[in-house]
Amino acid sequence: MPEFISLPEIFLKLALAVVLGGVVGWERETLDRPAGLRTHVLVCVGSAVYMILSMSFPGYDPARIAAQVATGMGFLGAGTIIRHGNVVRGLTTAASLWAIAAVGLCVGRGGSGYVIAISTTAFVFVTLRGLSWVEKHLVTKRQYRQATMRLRHAREIMPRLESLLDEQGARIHTWEIGETGIDGTQEMRLTLRLPPGLEISRLTCSLTSLAEVLSLEWD
Repeated sequence: MPEFISLPEIFLKLALAVVLGGVVGWERETLDRPAGLRTHVLVCVGSAVYMILSMSFPGYDPARIAAQVATGMGFLGAGTIIRHGNVVRGLTTAASLWAIAAVGLCVGRGGSGYVIAISTTAFVFVTLRGLSWVEKHLVTKRQYRQATMRLRHAREIMPRLESLLDEQGARIHTWEIGETGIDGTQEMRLTLRLPPGLEISRLTCSLTSLAEVLSLEWD
């Protein structure tokens, strides 16, 4: 026969899931992220309930319910990821939802799961808050910009173009050349990886110094 969990223990687990999910959700909420306080609380409580229910059946398999929750979180996390051009936002929030779902499973499991859940929440919170400061102040990030150029002899000047960008510390990430127009010019679209601190105006002057480059626009 299944071993039913007492009502006081169920309430304790649900309350703890609300608190732990709320801690991480509050951190996301203060930064105005796609998934905030309520979403993280609901994910944590829901995961705990799934584990509690699974424990009410004979011969329950915690690994199976954990795998199903993790799979479901993949769909929910994907909804928080937003792509705009070459910029992707929401990955960290998706990861925090995935982590808080694991916290809820630990809470629902009880016993040593409480220690794991509380410790994991603390580490997740420190990672979101502490490493955010580290990224902003100690990690130099390169930026990506898209440029559209109208030029002559696009393929012939590629070696010179790459050499000029190399002098500025920039790299060509992707490039695409359109068809040749009636006037013999071609349109080239570039995605450039730029080093920190490089001014676009300075790069524009360098690129337009090539006689073959007739115009340059930045997206």
